[in-house]
Amino acid sequence: MDNNFGIKDAVTYDVITASSDTVISDIAGIMTKNDISSVVIEDEKVEGIVTTNNIISKVVSKNISPQDISAGMVMEKYVGINSDASLNEASSVMIKNNCKVLLVFEEEEFKGILTLTDIVRVSPELIEIFVEQKNIDDKNFHDDANYSNDYDENLDEGVCENCGVYGQLDERDGQFLCSECIDDDLDS
Repeated sequence: MDNNFGIKDAVTYDVITASSDTVISDIAGIMTKNDISSVVIEDEKVEGIVTTNNIISKVVSKNISPQDISAGMVMEKYVGINSDASLNEASSVMIKNNCKVLLVFEEEEFKGILTLTDIVRVSPELIEIFVEQKNIDDKNFHDDANYSNDYDENLDEGVCENCGVYGQLDERDGQFLCSECIDDDLDS
């Protein structure tokens, strides 16, 4: 697979940040207001990242009040990549580190954020790398006696043919669409 795109073609440079002492309720508000799923935590330098998964697994699931816990207490270490890397390299780093977000640096200066969605938007063929890894992971789960499959087997994962966003798809009128595009179609 020949891919000439560098991550500079897909990076979001206008990144929303917060300090490590920002309470999680404020972080959740920032995420909701800006329709994002992660906030970079930066004091004097980049400290980490808070994702919706962090909030769910470390706050909500433990019944902790989001006003009583700070970003610094739930953030995870970030995975960084150099701004000169290719999208192929970024995809490999995401798979190796089991993450969907990379922080992009030029030398040691924080420049932006790169998500799985950004990669697929710019270079949809790279989704094959993630699907291949998912198939390997699924095989490992299926080989595990404790594995159970609770999701809807009729849904496919991929890039919506209408809006180009990666996610769960359903077939409508011969097209594979995300739930948002299906809802928009039903509303019109």
